[in-house]
Amino acid sequence: MTAPNSSPLFLYITFMKTNRIKAFKVGSVSSNTNSFGLYGMILVGRDGEAWQVGANSINVRRKGTVLGISVVGRHGRDFAHCGFEIPEKLPTAPPGVVDEVWA
Repeated sequence: MTAPNSSPLFLYITFMKTNRIKAFKVGSVSSNTNSFGLYGMILVGRDGEAWQVGANSINVRRKGTVLGISVVGRHGRDFAHCGFEIPEKLPTAPPGVVDEVWA
């Protein structure tokens, strides 16, 4: 028998609420690659925080995939653990865009 509140879902939600992990959803994926063979992906948080990252064919995610990204320090995000490269912070997404991505 498992202890109360030790289900994987409860532990995941608790971990997400500690702000050590932040949820981002893949809002778009480029259909072609850059000169280094990386696909461009736009990641959007529920609060509108947006990033552009590059991913090779092994690490590229589908549009709509929700990812848990580690928070590093105050403003850093550890995209490398997902195999993403060249992260670039984008301006905060407007509420309408956030609603569309997270719908």
